[in-house]
Amino acid sequence: MALLKNFIIVLIIVGILTRVFLYLFAKKLKKDMAIFLAFFTVAVIILPIVSLTIGFDVAVSEYVVALAIWLLFDLMRIKINSKKTK
Repeated sequence: MALLKNFIIVLIIVGILTRVFLYLFAKKLKKDMAIFLAFFTVAVIILPIVSLTIGFDVAVSEYVVALAIWLLFDLMRIKINSKKTK
């Protein structure tokens, strides 16, 4: 149960960070480019910190999965919105 609780907290933290960076990058760049740039920026910031403090296994098993979920969510959302506007 603790693993699920940790993953939900990680998902929320990564979600907040990606939303912030996506908002900042979307002002200057196209939406699809901003999504990938936010993904890589959050990964570069959070993965070394987590690897050094908690451990590399936690960084890979929880944070990379959470980053991938948010990336897929953003990509699916942009595809759905582009289909609606056409």
